[in-house]
Amino acid sequence: MRKKKLIEQNLSLFENLQKTQHELAELKKQLNQNANEIKSLKTQLEKVRAEESQPVVTEPMRRLEEKVITNATLKPDMEYGAKVIGKIVVSAAEYSNKLTIGGDDSHKELVNLILGKTEMAKAEILSVIGTDDSFDVKCAKMDQIAAVSKEYFESVLAQIV
Repeated sequence: MRKKKLIEQNLSLFENLQKTQHELAELKKQLNQNANEIKSLKTQLEKVRAEESQPVVTEPMRRLEEKVITNATLKPDMEYGAKVIGKIVVSAAEYSNKLTIGGDDSHKELVNLILGKTEMAKAEILSVIGTDDSFDVKCAKMDQIAAVSKEYFESVLAQIV
């Protein structure tokens, strides 16, 4: 009799084990499905947040942007001034190179004079651009500043002879 009870108990335990394993497999399957659903919801949430964080461009913003772009173009006097400043800077570099041929550092003061005059010329040109004169008058003044600067560079170079 005891043997019979042990066999029955063993079969009962085996059935319970089978049911529990089946339930465990179902629960694991459901857990995986839930994890996948959470992942997809998180990606959707990130997409929505990314879309919300991007600014919505309205019509007034577009008009303002166009206005800024049109104002960003240089005026003719500003362009001409930039060209003159470029010529002065190139000229200053040439004269500075003549003073420091072969790495000679004995004329540092003269190089500094040239560089200082270059900065002064830039400031003068910018002040000419800011005046209410006509374009031709501004161009003439800027050309005069360039000519005076070149003469100054030559006079500085003449000091080493």
